[in-house]
Amino acid sequence: MFPTVITKEDFRQIAKRLLLTAVLLLALIAIGLIVNAVSAQRGEKNFEMAADFPRGALVYAQFKDLPALLKQWNESQVKDRFLGSVNRQQFWTRHLANKLFARWEEFNTAAGFPIDLSAFGSVADNRAAVAVYDIGKLDLVLIAPMSETTLAACRFFQGKDNFEAAELPDGTTYYLHDVEADRGRQKQHIAFASVKGRFVLATSEKLLLRAIANINGEGKSKRPKDRLTDEPSFQMLAKTVTPHFVTVWVEQSKLNDDWYFKHYWLMSDIAELKNIRAGMFDLEMQQGSWVERREFLLNGKANPSAALPKQTVQRIEQIIPADVPFVQVRAVGGNPGATAELISGALFDGNVEAGKTDKTVNWQDYYGSEFEVPSRDGEFDGDRYSYLSHDFDSKIDEIEESAKADASAMRLAAERKFARTLQSALQPARPLAAAKLARPLAIEGPLFAEFARATVITLQDPLALNRATLEQAIGELAAGRLMIAGASTRFDWNTRTGGGGQRREMELPVLGRAVGYGVRGSELVISNNRELLSALMAGRPGDAARTAWPSPPVHELTVIRFSQRQQAFDQIFAQLEAPLVQAYWQQRQGEGSGGPSLEFFSGEIASLLDVASPVDEIRIQRSYAAARLREEVTVILK
Repeated sequence: MFPTVITKEDFRQIAKRLLLTAVLLLALIAIGLIVNAVSAQRGEKNFEMAADFPRGALVYAQFKDLPALLKQWNESQVKDRFLGSVNRQQFWTRHLANKLFARWEEFNTAAGFPIDLSAFGSVADNRAAVAVYDIGKLDLVLIAPMSETTLAACRFFQGKDNFEAAELPDGTTYYLHDVEADRGRQKQHIAFASVKGRFVLATSEKLLLRAIANINGEGKSKRPKDRLTDEPSFQMLAKTVTPHFVTVWVEQSKLNDDWYFKHYWLMSDIAELKNIRAGMFDLEMQQGSWVERREFLLNGKANPSAALPKQTVQRIEQIIPADVPFVQVRAVGGNPGATAELISGALFDGNVEAGKTDKTVNWQDYYGSEFEVPSRDGEFDGDRYSYLSHDFDSKIDEIEESAKADASAMRLAAERKFARTLQSALQPARPLAAAKLARPLAIEGPLFAEFARATVITLQDPLALNRATLEQAIGELAAGRLMIAGASTRFDWNTRTGGGGQRREMELPVLGRAVGYGVRGSELVISNNRELLSALMAGRPGDAARTAWPSPPVHELTVIRFSQRQQAFDQIFAQLEAPLVQAYWQQRQGEGSGGPSLEFFSGEIASLLDVASPVDEIRIQRSYAAARLREEVTVILK
């Protein structure tokens, strides 16, 4: 095999993808293994509990059977694996965890008993819902329907003597205790009440009173439209979601402006979420899999390409080798820029961006005398440059920045030329859909890993493909990426046969590897790796798709195969972080490794993947419609 150096950009993309996937998996497993029930039917009462909550929430979640969920979580192997994970150990060393723990201990002290999972398990017969209004202060409200028998056994009412009782004009009694929060810097409360067969718990007296007013039907007179169901985004999303085991709504526009969310909870750039107004997620268990459906309201109108044909996706999946852990298919019809991006990403590392500089070189500011030097007899003859004036440092930096910007501009121009040439080659063949795939593999040697990538493009008229122009475009791309900016060269193309049929390869001098392409039926296959190209051309099929194709149009499909975790993740990051692991344990224990990795990738993320060990594959389907985005995440179990 011919190794390709993995850049920081590759690792950043891998890290982001794996981190978000690991967190998703943990949430799905913690819930999916817990509840064993059938799907609820859509009706007018899907979100009746939300009507009791005051407006202004950042996050709302409702559970079909909270006590059963908590009981099964306590008894599950998933919990045991998580509690023993490196991720959990490292989490408790961080400021966020210590802050949450300290704040919750303050509520425990005020209540006079531990407010733990068993306490929450006693506050509901089955259904329950919770809403968070302030992340930093942990302002929340929990409401659960409760019978008189359950109420009598509830730990809060058993310990009500620790609270101060207060009575409202309508006769409703609630219980309140002051909380010296954040080491006495904030005044909060812990309060609860029983109202019309509902247990209500809040960490704010004001929120509790607003919830009581909603339950008693006083919201319209005292605070018009003070119900969570009056939120426009909640109303719109509730019409599209059928609640199952757990349903979550988020007011993303408010979360984006929340200081605690941006600094402690967010795992990616906030700019990636700016286009999302609100979202609702629902989790359902099916035979051998979990399905999470996500509905988003966007700030701007989505303009996707045509939907993916089901037959096209199935045909592409059938030629993907089983050892490829990441595949993404999307529609590209009428979007030549997307096709150019996929092909350049499959062949070469990184992206070319425009250089940024605030300085420009004005040669009128430089006088001839500044390039002349005195000779031995004192006259300026310009023979050599031996004297540096007081402004040399600033002017030489100016020239360097301008030179960098010029080089970047030339490379960007080469990228644009590649896109135009590529469009000339592909447009007659009418591209319909494209898939990008990646196969990381640990190898021996100083490079330690290769990152084989490929793009598969479905053509409606493959015979119309202009191969000469395609090869010209790839050659231009290679020159722009591998040569000095502005240099031109000619690369040699050779025809290869055997194994995967006929294909064309372009040797990359000095690097000892080649890029190539081939046409297999309606699919154009382009890759930076000979073995992967050959496998794709041979069409050794992977596993057939195991999920039904949804009725709404699908514009993008992503498949992550956890069955390839060992080769694609563990081996690479074990080598990458081995020196750090060794140094850590040598510093604490002397000779030898001494213990497991506590590093981010080989330690924390790997431990989360261990927690998610029942998962074999994740499939993410994405659809757009007007100002809406719909995602369906299917987690397939082993």
